[in-house]
Amino acid sequence: MKCFENEQKTYFSKSIRKNLNFMRNIYKMKNGLGRKLSALIQEFPVKNIQGTLNREISSIAFDSREVKKGSLFVAIHGLKQDGFKFINDAIARGASAFITETPIDRFAGLDINKNKVTAICVKDSRSALAWVGAEFYHQPSNRIDVFGVTGTNGKTTVTYVLDSIYKIKNGRSGIIGTINCCYGNTSFASPITTPESLNLNQMLHEMAEQKIDQCFLEVSSHSLSLKRVCGMNFSVGVFTNLSRDHLDFHGTMDNYKEAKKKLFRCNHIKKLVVNIDDSVGREIATEFPENLLTVGIKKHADVMAEDYSLSELGSSFVLKTPLGSCNIQTHLLGLHNIYNLILAASAALHQGLSLDHIAQGLRSVLGVPGRFERVSCAQNFSVVVDYAHTDEALRNVLRAARGFTSGRVITVFGCGGDRDIGKRKEMGRVAIEESGFSVITSDNPRTENPQCIVDDILKGVPSSACQGKDYEIIIDRREAIRFAVEKAKPGDLVMIAGKGHEKFQVFKTGSIHFDDREIAEEAVKGVSKGD
Repeated sequence: MKCFENEQKTYFSKSIRKNLNFMRNIYKMKNGLGRKLSALIQEFPVKNIQGTLNREISSIAFDSREVKKGSLFVAIHGLKQDGFKFINDAIARGASAFITETPIDRFAGLDINKNKVTAICVKDSRSALAWVGAEFYHQPSNRIDVFGVTGTNGKTTVTYVLDSIYKIKNGRSGIIGTINCCYGNTSFASPITTPESLNLNQMLHEMAEQKIDQCFLEVSSHSLSLKRVCGMNFSVGVFTNLSRDHLDFHGTMDNYKEAKKKLFRCNHIKKLVVNIDDSVGREIATEFPENLLTVGIKKHADVMAEDYSLSELGSSFVLKTPLGSCNIQTHLLGLHNIYNLILAASAALHQGLSLDHIAQGLRSVLGVPGRFERVSCAQNFSVVVDYAHTDEALRNVLRAARGFTSGRVITVFGCGGDRDIGKRKEMGRVAIEESGFSVITSDNPRTENPQCIVDDILKGVPSSACQGKDYEIIIDRREAIRFAVEKAKPGDLVMIAGKGHEKFQVFKTGSIHFDDREIAEEAVKGVSKGD
């Protein structure tokens, strides 16, 4: 995800906020979910307790507005707000207990005894939220096979491919990730890649109650740093790759790398699947050699793709595994997607699925929303929308496009505001080097001046590149897409990168509905009519 995830709702449109509230409220308390406070915190290290632990807890909340009578409120530190400030509000709404990192001797003004509230002081409220959430929902990650997928690029595609593989086996599975949360009859757009730990435990509990067998979960670096999956049990942990992203949050690439490794260090991972063509993947494979399947194309690995071929219709390769080999023909485009396919295949293989089922599942994947998604209106040139918002992801999709495009690749891209400034020049450099022509525009500018973002992108544009000849600057994204489509000639490909499946654009003044796919289709139809 290219945002500070727990700030994201600040920027989202009303419809996205509605989905967030929906996500928090869809799982109503069922009979048997009420738990004694003493049971919820049993074995969790606490610093101090004031009040009785003999309380029945009806629900748990980390947002005081969601507190009800009998709730346990967990005050967590956010990036902008400290949950301690909302303890009074939680008590007023009926909380019977709260967890905080603030020393209890600072609560004299709350008159805890008079309000008959139990105060629990802990070292880390986020770990406590993950703990009590898991306990309240009866350890749901023990009752369902959870596949955790982490890495900079490919997480969404790997989860979708896994879902396709298990559907071939008639499995009941669910997805939680960047695009949506989908299982059983439940489906809604995701406001963040990985939900807060309490919401995640609610979802996994609901899946277990619906007899869902597998959950394919995207695990972001933010969620690992903010302990949203802390202490969870994973049947399989998958590492895809690591390249520059989210340095506005992590600060350095080393911090970012260490955050990704927390999936394997801070959780119970039964089996691992790791891409060892990636240098960080090799580090992980060395550190966690038990129950490991390595994946590669360049390096010798347990599972490999050999003799691959790339075309505009898809890709083909020989899937080589410890159980044998088979030929795979897929609709997914590009070498980066072959990596995604063999990572998913390896995770399924690790869980005992047959090579035949896996091969059928790989062949059945038609595409992933906003990932190299074609916009087709019978035009004589191609238009593709992709979520690529890092320099490495942009390079991958552009090279994939160049591999089968007879004409030019025309790239429309921008960079998000209030995010990692350093990657902007890198994306500018990649776009110019890998495209026939580039249109530099806005992505989600948020509170920043879009022109300032463009200026940062231009720092990476080679001095030999000329505006008008090699690239153009059009701040308005709608106009930029229209310009690129109008510029396209037969055999060209227009790559609209950065936002993919997103249906909004975020400005300082708020969010507007904006879907690259819709805008591109309008532009193509306009060109066809000669408008």
